[in-house]
Parts: sequence; C-alpha cells; structure tokens
Amino acid sequence: MKAKHVCLSRVLILFGLLLLLAACQEPPPEPTPEEIVQQAVARLTTTAGFHFNVDLSGAPAALDPTGTIAFRTAVGDFAAPDKAQAAVRAAAFGLITDISVVSIGQDQWQTNILTKKWEQLPPNWGFNPGALFDAAAGLPAILTADLTNAVLSGREKLEGGPSQELYVITGQVAGERLAAISGGLIGPQAVEVTLWIAPDTYDIIRIVVNEPEPDSEEGASVWQLDFSAYDQEVTITPPV
Repeated sequence: MKAKHVCLSRVLILFGLLLLLAACQEPPPEPTPEEIVQQAVARLTTTAGFHFNVDLSGAPAALDPTGTIAFRTAVGDFAAPDKAQAAVRAAAFGLITDISVVSIGQDQWQTNILTKKWEQLPPNWGFNPGALFDAAAGLPAILTADLTNAVLSGREKLEGGPSQELYVITGQVAGERLAAISGGLIGPQAVEVTLWIAPDTYDIIRIVVNEPEPDSEEGASVWQLDFSAYDQEVTITPPV
C-alpha cells in the first residue's frame, strides 16, 4: 500500500509540474505587420466579393473635372475580379444628390445628376470602385508595393464592428497610384493609413486614410473604408 501511495504521489507531482510548465509557456509571437498585410491582401484578392462603405470627411474631393460635384459617401458591392456597383452621395450646386455608379473593367457608367439617366464616363474619371479594388493596380497592389513604415500597434475592438479584437496597423502609402485609381480623389501626396484586420480570417474590416492638411477651412481629407460580407456573390451587369 505504501508503494502505491508513493507512486500516486509521484504521478500527481508530475501532473502538477506539467500543468505549471504549460502555464509558464509564452504565447506564440504576433506575426509581423508585413506578414499580416500580406495575408490580408491575399484574402482580398481571393474572395468572391464583399460589401463596402466609403465615407469622406474634411476637405471635399471633386468627382468631375470642373469641381462642381463633391464626393461625400459611397455604399456598394464588389464582385471579383473587376465589377462593382455603388450608390454615391455627392454635393452639387449647394444640394445633396445621389448618383448610381457601375464599373466593369475599364468601362464605367453613372447616372446624370439632373436627368438621372445612365451615361458612360471617360476612362479614369470620377469614382470607379472597380478600379479601386482591382487586384493588379488597385488597393491590393498598393498595400503590397506602396505601404511603408508599417507598425503593429496592438489589437482593439471597433465600435459597431466585430466583437473580436482586431490587428491595428499604421503606416504611410505613396499617393501616386492612389491618385490614379481614385480618379484624383486621393493623393498624389503620400498619406497616413490605419488598417484594422481580423486575426482569424485576415479580413480587412476598416481602412482610414489621412491626407496631408490642405489650404482649406474644412481641414484635412479623411477617408474611411469599411468592408463586410466577404465571399458574397453579387451579379453586376451593365446598366440599360
């Protein structure tokens, strides 16, 4: 009986040591900000589609060459690889107006602010959400090639966002390619960016872009892009 008691005591001690060792082990290190962004770009370029919201605050950005129509918000859907549709809210002639936009590859249409009829737009003009999310030249390419000084600031929850804590990454992005894909709405100066990325799926949940302070009473332009409904499939066709 005494021998059995000693053996049992040794087993309990060994079990306790194993538990203590497991408790003392350090958690795995966080991935680098470059690794997180790389995974997020891969996720963005392999999804079937997603829903997006774009909001601009501060200094306005013109949708047309004359500066008559100022961008405010856009809500829409992207379908891989190059289709998008959006409802754009803009300010024109002192009034708020809604414009519908469809882009398929390099072709882009929007409704006229006066007649509400569809019109095909010239290339690289106005807000083209399809170009914004294009894998080869849009946001994925920009995050891969133009993001510098990336820093992982930790994790935090977004108000109104997922319940989990998200990676928060800050950095700078060169503005030339941003200006090209946004029809001149953003850039060409370098901008400050902050990304919120889900650690389990690497979904980009939010991107905030801060442009340099302009000579304007409205202050700097701040762009907020929110993403949701990853992998959704949306049918987008040319407007009639």
